[in-house]
Amino acid sequence: MRSVMMLVIMAMLLGAHQTVNSQTRRCQEPPARRGTIDLKARPRLGVEYSSMATFKIASRKNTYHIGEMISVDLAILSTARAPVFMHKLLVPSITLNARNDRGGGEAGIRAYTTILEGIVPQAYELLQPSEIILGSFQLLAGCNVEGLSAFAQVRNKLNEEVHQNQANYQKGLFERDLFVNWGDACLALQQPGSFTITVEQTNDHVIVSPCEPGIRTAVGTIRSNPLAITIIE
Repeated sequence: MRSVMMLVIMAMLLGAHQTVNSQTRRCQEPPARRGTIDLKARPRLGVEYSSMATFKIASRKNTYHIGEMISVDLAILSTARAPVFMHKLLVPSITLNARNDRGGGEAGIRAYTTILEGIVPQAYELLQPSEIILGSFQLLAGCNVEGLSAFAQVRNKLNEEVHQNQANYQKGLFERDLFVNWGDACLALQQPGSFTITVEQTNDHVIVSPCEPGIRTAVGTIRSNPLAITIIE
């Protein structure tokens, strides 16, 4: 009887050891085990951006000519005391806003295309305390710049042809020189002046992972510092 009990105990220990080994093997690459889910379904996995991070934007200079590309560079610093998932600084999760300092009203930022995001784990990064996540947005100073209208027409024509299965998108970009960089959007302005740019990052999904069950995701909206830009002729 004692021998039987010993065999049972050994079998249980062996089974537990195999289970741990199996779990360890599955978690050797945690990113492969991650998924995303709406915050409403797993609210405890979310934590407000404002308590986890600081958002800062800057530019390589403060004065640009009409027709120049304004580089709006983005950085979010994790102020959390533990690892946290944060959404990458990508459109459409980021939104740029511009204000005309002279008139006090909003200055339009016109995106060239509408980007729809698929909510996937690859859109998130796991940040350790005091780590940063970087991004950049290219904003053309002026929407009436020579050549932009013609570029938009050619691009729209390609999109129509692709939609009608009359053209290959990648090949069309190459053949029609649509890979030329006009930025991500243009700043609509009536005249030169001073403008204040801010950026917002919004996220309403969380990461779920059996390998990282206690790690939360930054959710809600975080707003950057204001960036002052002067545009001249």
